[in-house]
Amino acid sequence: MKEIEVKIRYIDKEKIIEKIEALGAKKVFTGKVIDYRFDTPERDLSRQGKALRIRQKGKYIYLNLKGKKKSIQSIVGRDEIGVKISNFKTMHRILNDLGFIKIFDLRKYRTEYRLDDIVFDIDEYVGLDPMLEIESDSYEKVQKYIDLLEIKEEDVGRIYIREILAAKKKVDYERNMKNPNFRKKVVEVSGDSEDAVFEGDKISDED
Repeated sequence: MKEIEVKIRYIDKEKIIEKIEALGAKKVFTGKVIDYRFDTPERDLSRQGKALRIRQKGKYIYLNLKGKKKSIQSIVGRDEIGVKISNFKTMHRILNDLGFIKIFDLRKYRTEYRLDDIVFDIDEYVGLDPMLEIESDSYEKVQKYIDLLEIKEEDVGRIYIREILAAKKKVDYERNMKNPNFRKKVVEVSGDSEDAVFEGDKISDED
């Protein structure tokens, strides 16, 4: 299956919903979405531009493999293979036995609208403003709805995984710093340096 999509950063959620509904799109999902990303310890999939994940969306669980990206301006296309699964723990174990490890997870609150074969996803991550994703099966259809929603060219662009993870870490850090015991540990370990808290493994931006 070919996935063609574009991401619009930091939208006015209420205004975008008003425009989407005016086009005739219907809300089909609201709720938490959790993506668990897997790769080899050497990050072989990331180096090939591929992404392997288990997605928990509401009460459903999916396994997806995404291929290398092909972009036309800011609109991204890639092949995607996916299947619905019934047991997260079993699939996690299968992937581990095949040599894959979980490298991170992404959590968001999603509001999803559909209009024929067009999908509009409004995603909200901790510490970041809402963003919009428009997905269809062709570059032309995606561009059509960019124009219909009057989205400015400068607002179109990727949200990088490292930004999402860094924003969540910052929120977690600020919340934890209100705890005297946590604050004491930070001072002891890092000399009161936030950098030590935010350091981590290199993250690929393949989504």
